[in-house]
Amino acid sequence: MVTLQTKDWFSVVGILVSMRPLGYTAGRYLEVPMATISFKSKALAGGLAAALALVLGPVGSVDTARADQVPSVQQIIEALKPRKTRGLSVKPTQAEIERAKVIDDLTSKAASRGLSVPERQQLADAAADKPSLDFVIYFDLNSAKVSNRSKSTLDALGTALQDDSLKGASIMIAGHTDATGRSEYNQTLSERRADSVRTYLSEKFDVGADSLTVVGYGAERLKDPHAPRAGINRRVQIVNLTDNKTASTSKPLSDPGHE
Repeated sequence: MVTLQTKDWFSVVGILVSMRPLGYTAGRYLEVPMATISFKSKALAGGLAAALALVLGPVGSVDTARADQVPSVQQIIEALKPRKTRGLSVKPTQAEIERAKVIDDLTSKAASRGLSVPERQQLADAAADKPSLDFVIYFDLNSAKVSNRSKSTLDALGTALQDDSLKGASIMIAGHTDATGRSEYNQTLSERRADSVRTYLSEKFDVGADSLTVVGYGAERLKDPHAPRAGINRRVQIVNLTDNKTASTSKPLSDPGHE
């Protein structure tokens, strides 16, 4: 009889059936208590251990490999470009006009100060149906300095934002953290990191800083609330706030009056 003691929390079924990453299934991280698995065959035990080492690699390598897959410029453009409108002859609804006003008001405030918790929630709700894309951007430890490993990702984003379909668009850069640590620290750090992304894009590409709104959410809007400390929650979200349907009823977000 050979006994293997697992060293991490994981889903036994996920490993045996599909060799999926530890603790991950159907887009949700599962926490399963440490378990001891017994095998009557040494060969079977050794084979499983070798397979796990080959597939999973060092601890944390699964998330890193997935996160390092940089989306192409075209993929970013397709994800962020304005959705098709219902036609110029169709007027926006009152709800759409009100959401556009909320976005205008709050992005104007965000240009001069940090938003309060209720304001951040309001902005997120108003922009919920806007084209968006999540990016994993690496920063130095406890720092807002963009890591060299993420510059290719930001280069792809900057190139995409110069495309005719996105040029001049009002873009929100929303920083998110996991739930580890104090909420005040996470919120401040997420805002500083989002601001670093704005600086990188505006300095290296033809993207006006006044068209990029920075908001730090900290751990307020977890991507996976069931796993609040999971790496999937640490991200920078890019949202295209431009709305063709309400362009004629609201002030352009890049207008000097919003600086």
